[in-house]
Amino acid sequence: MPRKLKVFRAHFGFYDEIVAAPSQKAALAAWNAHPGEFAHGFAAVTTDPKLVAAALAQPGVVLKRQFGSKGAFQADPKLTGVKGASSKKRAALERARRKREDEAARKAERAARAAAKREREAKLRDLDRREAELAKERKALQAEMRKKK
Repeated sequence: MPRKLKVFRAHFGFYDEIVAAPSQKAALAAWNAHPGEFAHGFAAVTTDPKLVAAALAQPGVVLKRQFGSKGAFQADPKLTGVKGASSKKRAALERARRKREDEAARKAERAARAAAKREREAKLRDLDRREAELAKERKALQAEMRKKK
């Protein structure tokens, strides 16, 4: 059974960030943040319906918006207006974003394969059960036919 996702919100630098993840540890990994962010109150679970809907539309992907704005959260906000955001920093952030997306895609693929395997195993168990019932019914009918001879 897939784990239930929670939506976590944090404020880092110039951005408010949200991510749909199964645990605080997974959220911190997605943000590439220090484990103390939740303890210090910089990150928390959010239940705001708009934020939850946006994050659950792209599980595992960090969505950002400019701190203090009311705009929509985006997966790749533009860093051009931020002072000191060099091309190296933007490239590093882009690589990190791609790495997170690739990992999320790999996890989703593994989860889908595991679900398909569980479904096949359940079908096999059902077939085995039905086969045993039919064998029992066959034996009963054969015993009944022997008695009538």
